[in-house]
Amino acid sequence: MVSLHETLHRPWLTELLRSWHEFNKRHLGGALRPPVLQIDLSTARLGHWQRDTRTLSLSHDHLLSHRWDDVLATLKHEMAHQYVDEVLGGDVRPHGPQFARACALLDIKPDVTGSPRDSDDPAARVLKRVQKLLALATSANRHEAEAAMAAANTLLLRYNLDLPQDGPPRDYEARRLGDSAAAIALEAKLVSAILSEFFFVECIWVTTYNARRTRQERVLEVLGTSENLEMAAYVHDFLHAAARRLWEQARKEMDLPANRRREFSAGLLTGFRDKLRGERERNEEQGLVWLGDADLDRFLRDRHPYIRSMGSAAVRRGRAHAAGRAAGEGLTLHKPVREHAARGLALPRGRDD
Repeated sequence: MVSLHETLHRPWLTELLRSWHEFNKRHLGGALRPPVLQIDLSTARLGHWQRDTRTLSLSHDHLLSHRWDDVLATLKHEMAHQYVDEVLGGDVRPHGPQFARACALLDIKPDVTGSPRDSDDPAARVLKRVQKLLALATSANRHEAEAAMAAANTLLLRYNLDLPQDGPPRDYEARRLGDSAAAIALEAKLVSAILSEFFFVECIWVTTYNARRTRQERVLEVLGTSENLEMAAYVHDFLHAAARRLWEQARKEMDLPANRRREFSAGLLTGFRDKLRGERERNEEQGLVWLGDADLDRFLRDRHPYIRSMGSAAVRRGRAHAAGRAAGEGLTLHKPVREHAARGLALPRGRDD
């Protein structure tokens, strides 16, 4: 009888080997020979490279519990160790200068645990000020709450407009938000459109691997500067949570059938989008006009050279849509932005220690 582990491990190893070959060709010019890939049942570490046996192993629990892009980061980490041993001739320290060189080639950071952001960093100061403004948006007075949210949006706009337009490109990053899915829900598409239009990031739906379901799915990837990604991540989570909360409230109050949630969410996010467009028009009247970020667009095109547009789906515009739109027009961002002390992957220590 085939065990559950064997049933999962076979497709996992196939997918990992495919990714290994892709990374080896794209980042290392095909310099490595394929290792023996193995799924490790130990929970002591996320991954491990064994030079003597040429075995690259990843933890079963890691594949089952973490996002696939985190798993691929671990795979790259172990490939960096393999590259050090088999191409660079080894290193005195496990995470020494040769390892840092290999990580640079593989486009990962050698220190995954990161360090706290400097409080004097301009981006950190902007996030703190936005945090305070959004905290004011908890006011029971709707006008005060909306004024606080508008001030936060204007602050972010001014910050991005004041960044130097010449000199070296900004330091852009990519982050994946939300859960992957076989089919992208209309609500998720509308949230990503709001992020792209108003929060100084680019959004793209990319293919990922769902290890639990052993299938390819789509997930939202957001690109931008660290401070703009921080805000976009907060808005993404806030809007999805608000859509769930306000739908339950409207369903009970208006006795709406369960199959009208999609319609309600579309109205809610459309109403919120139009509210943000109104704020943008007021900023433009003050001379604050955002013309886009050409460097960010190039970063997106370099990372994803084959971009296809995604079609939109029609939605019924009945009572549920009207109720959602009214709720969206009254919606304010009213919780503080998260300040992540650590940069990099939020994973346990000890990939291969």
